[in-house]
Amino acid sequence: MQFGFKKHSSCAHALFVMSQVADDFLCHGNSVYLALLDASKAFDRVNHVKLFNKEIDRGLRGNIVKILIDWYGKVYYTVKWNECFSRCVIVKSGIRLGGILSPLLFNIYIDSLILGLKSSGLGCHMRGLYLGCIAYADDLLLLSGSVVVHVF
Repeated sequence: MQFGFKKHSSCAHALFVMSQVADDFLCHGNSVYLALLDASKAFDRVNHVKLFNKEIDRGLRGNIVKILIDWYGKVYYTVKWNECFSRCVIVKSGIRLGGILSPLLFNIYIDSLILGLKSSGLGCHMRGLYLGCIAYADDLLLLSGSVVVHVF
């Protein structure tokens, strides 16, 4: 259900799916509720340890994960004020903006959220397909046939 950062997939595809779900529910006399979420600065907030664990959970093994751990483990920042420099601090979260792997890494990171929503049984289903969460990059559209609140 992630339409962003995928070949042959666009925002228009995500909007098409959303409109088809809404039309189907409304044509059958049912309500459909939408919640739009924009995860602000989502790329900056990706926790490296969680990302690497998700990669391993998805079956990435060996050298690929080791290379990514090494690559992201060498990111530091320091602040310069006038002619003084702060101490170096290791960056423990964030995906490199503009990196060729960054979209893939972000999709891996949020995939567990989408799978968790799917396995919860909450949200819209249409013809046996789960359509309760449509994602485009860091924007999420949640669709539901009810407004019942569930606490996890």
